[in-house]
Amino acid sequence: MFKLGLRSVLAHRLRFVLCTVAVTLGVAFAGGAMVFTDSLSTALKKNFEVSTADITVTPTSPIKATNDAPATFQNGLADQIAALPGVAEAVPQLLVGDLQVLDPAGKEVENYGLTTFGAAWPRVVDGAPFRVLAGTAPWGDQQLALDQSTASRAGYSIGDKVRIVTPTQAVTATLTAITTPAAAGPAAGAPLVSFDGATAQRLLLGKAGWTSITVALKPGSDPEAVGQAIGGVLGDSVKVRTAKQVASDGKRDLDSTFGGFSLVLALFGGLALFVGTFLIVNTFAMVVAQRGKELAMLRAIGASRGQITRTILTESVIIGFIGSTLGLLIGIGVAAGVRGIYQKLNLRIPTAGLEVSAGTIIACYVIGIGVTVAAAAPAARRAGKLPPIAAMRDDVQVPERSLLVRGLIGGFMLLMTLMFVAIGLAAGDLPGAVLIAMGAGLAVLALVMLSPLLSRYVVRVLMFPFGRRAPVTLGRRNAERNPRRTSATASALMISVSLISGLMVISASAKASINQSILEALGTSDLVVTNNGTPNFSTQAGDRTAKVAGVESVHRVRQETGEVGATDVKVSGVSDGTLDGPIVTKFDSGSASALAAGQAILPRNLAKTLKLTVGKSFDLKTTSGTHRLAVGGILAPNRQLNAVVLSLATYEKLGGPPTDNLLYVDVAQGNQLGPVRAAVLAQLTKDYPSLQVRDQKAYAAGAMQPVDAVLAAVGFLLTMAILIALLGIVNTLALGVVERTREIGLLRAIGLDHRQLRRMLRVESVAITLFGALLGLLIGIVFGVAIQASMADSGLAVREVPIRQLSLAVIVSIVFAVLAAVWPSRRAARLNVLRAIASE
Repeated sequence: MFKLGLRSVLAHRLRFVLCTVAVTLGVAFAGGAMVFTDSLSTALKKNFEVSTADITVTPTSPIKATNDAPATFQNGLADQIAALPGVAEAVPQLLVGDLQVLDPAGKEVENYGLTTFGAAWPRVVDGAPFRVLAGTAPWGDQQLALDQSTASRAGYSIGDKVRIVTPTQAVTATLTAITTPAAAGPAAGAPLVSFDGATAQRLLLGKAGWTSITVALKPGSDPEAVGQAIGGVLGDSVKVRTAKQVASDGKRDLDSTFGGFSLVLALFGGLALFVGTFLIVNTFAMVVAQRGKELAMLRAIGASRGQITRTILTESVIIGFIGSTLGLLIGIGVAAGVRGIYQKLNLRIPTAGLEVSAGTIIACYVIGIGVTVAAAAPAARRAGKLPPIAAMRDDVQVPERSLLVRGLIGGFMLLMTLMFVAIGLAAGDLPGAVLIAMGAGLAVLALVMLSPLLSRYVVRVLMFPFGRRAPVTLGRRNAERNPRRTSATASALMISVSLISGLMVISASAKASINQSILEALGTSDLVVTNNGTPNFSTQAGDRTAKVAGVESVHRVRQETGEVGATDVKVSGVSDGTLDGPIVTKFDSGSASALAAGQAILPRNLAKTLKLTVGKSFDLKTTSGTHRLAVGGILAPNRQLNAVVLSLATYEKLGGPPTDNLLYVDVAQGNQLGPVRAAVLAQLTKDYPSLQVRDQKAYAAGAMQPVDAVLAAVGFLLTMAILIALLGIVNTLALGVVERTREIGLLRAIGLDHRQLRRMLRVESVAITLFGALLGLLIGIVFGVAIQASMADSGLAVREVPIRQLSLAVIVSIVFAVLAAVWPSRRAARLNVLRAIASE
């Protein structure tokens, strides 16, 4: 049976290639994601094994996670640790992210997504996590060190003036040393700028402090015992870890980071395979139907039902194995290409070789072969049911199940869909959106089950405008005659189109909601200053803006992360008068005057989540500790203030980072906006090239860019699924030509010319495509609108259905349908009429 299956694959190269491509693309997604993330993760994990410290002590933050200024130690703690038994030396360290290195032209040096770290030059260079390649240690405000990779890209050498933007200010200093990137810890392989200790504290933190202490032990000392002694002296305010624990924690964090990235790509790989499954199901169904007489003959000469079934499954195993192999190789190639790009850009992280683990190889083959065999199994079972007596008949029909069961299952799924949507709309917010999304998945499966019952009637309606000429009628009837085949081919396209159209509705609604909320919230503010990189920037920017001629006032907004109970929140500090003009606010209760009294103002949705009203108190945790605050006002939903709002004085009192997040600039009357904006921009971009100065309309448009970026990335990946779906249409038409060879010969004999034959196949392709695309549009629009309705109070207040883009998607689908019919129609036109009539 294996030889028979192998020969069948080799004898029908067309269907073999088409099925293999579908499997290959899906496995390539999953395999490439696993190989690349495993390789990068393994390379980074090695950095944590090079720790130079026996023990690392870090401060414990009161909150779980934060992207704000790190928690710090005071200077005296290192001396306390150094006095403990078994400790040879305790060295304070400082490491802060989000710096910018400017090239001689004043542009930021490209770091290709890596964070640029700032560090304090260590007291003992031999124990530093980097090596000094040239030069001397920096000293004072006018000197710094730079890693070799960044210096090379910017064109700097020792003695050059280097411009750096730190979290607190912009500085120009002389390059005195070139180092390697850090070899261990969170900054491993990333751009690194080093200053002397006192200068680093002032420029990186804006205050005295250290982010960690590295402890070297005396010979023979037990790290665990010394670690316990340190914890006993310093208490719960610190986290004490041995070198082994530091490496373990770093590796776990990397697994979490790369695991999420790998999962996303693997999901798209799964989608591609799922869409490809319809192609494989259709192919094997058509192949079994075409080979009915051959299979019945095998039964007649003694082959059992199980042997026939195993023959078909053997073909699927061969296709799955080859597709998985090619997909794995392509995935490895893509991962190698990405790694090569990183190395070409002189980045240091992916220095290890490609990591192709046994788990990745096994997963690719299990996924590829498993999906292919599962897709071929229904056709294999039907083939095994052919009776031997069928070999004596000219027209052999492979038995198929009634559509009644599919209809009942599909109907039940639709009822469940309605239930999910109803509950989701009632629940609202994110839980409701999740329920509706689950309902959308059920709706897709329901229509997959019901589409054979619908296809005949829907296709007839869709093709009515094309007229009743012979090629149109024949093409329409070809699509109608086998509803299972038509629905399976169209379902692949339906899934992809439903996802894309749903995302288009949600993204259009998101952009419209963002635009409306920002324009409604921005009051007297003429200009908005934001940072194009990290959200926070130096307060120097606001000081310089206030001095520009034509600027009437500058209002600051600062932000950090906090927690209220188990809820993560943003904490905003606003300067006096910000809520009285620059930002338009509507209060459900309370007023802006509560800020001056040291009270907090909460947006309605956050107050509802925390169950707080005016007059109640709550505990706010930030990196500086726990603070008791009273609620002085409840705001109507406001995109500009979706946080716990405090006065700037209260925010600073609670230890908030001394950096701005937004500047609202009012232009004095009698001054034109354009010249003032140009003057502000000229004042800022010399030292802060990433700052953006925009009017209200441009600021609103900029806020939509993340939505566009996400949609573009997801759309690109979903396009692969659409290509597989279109490949399924090509496959259906090509195998249909083989199946209807005698029929095509008879049509040609009675007068159907080449042009009419090609048109007949184009009509069939367009019919299948329209059926799948319109079902997909229906699902995508309905559930996109439903999700928007559930999230109306959580940022999606405006509903917008992008009719123009969706219509364009249908037109593009029709164009691709016509193109999909080109090769099968040419193949059909080349058939010899007499041989076609004589074929069986």
